[in-house]
Amino acid sequence: MMVRNKQSEPLAEMRPLIDQEHLQSCITEIARMILIDFANGHHSGHSPVIVVAMKSGFMFAADLLKALNQPWPVVFAWPRQDGIPMVIEGETLIRGRDVIVVDALMDSGGSQKRLHAWLMQHHAASVRFAILLHKTVDPSVLVPVFYLGFEVPDVRLVGYGLDEEQEYRGMAAVHTWWQQA
Repeated sequence: MMVRNKQSEPLAEMRPLIDQEHLQSCITEIARMILIDFANGHHSGHSPVIVVAMKSGFMFAADLLKALNQPWPVVFAWPRQDGIPMVIEGETLIRGRDVIVVDALMDSGGSQKRLHAWLMQHHAASVRFAILLHKTVDPSVLVPVFYLGFEVPDVRLVGYGLDEEQEYRGMAAVHTWWQQA
């Protein structure tokens, strides 16, 4: 699939990596695992709080929340320019509760590590990550990923919430992307 970017040059080459059917099947399985983990009561005595890592996590989170079909609270984490995560709303919901962070992509793990530290500083009972796509770039960064969709190669990815200069987020599948010379 050849697509022109905003500047109309150079051409971007995209190839499908994970189609919509495989994404949905994987998300259904992740939801099943989460429901099993929290079926026998919650570690904190409350339902877990879902924290959606914005912006890339929104499509994965929407589909995962529909698959979970639970009345659990949902809050949103936005990265700040200084790299410190900031939860926009519901900060008080986190205290003493189990947290499931939903994010589309983990590559270096740096942003997830900062978000984990921030959540623990705000007294989350526990933090678990649900990551749809994982690139094993820096195995030294330890993040509690309990729910993992796909291991992917260290290539540029777009679609299904992932962008290139704010474009391509709405594509239903995950594609690889690179600049042509």
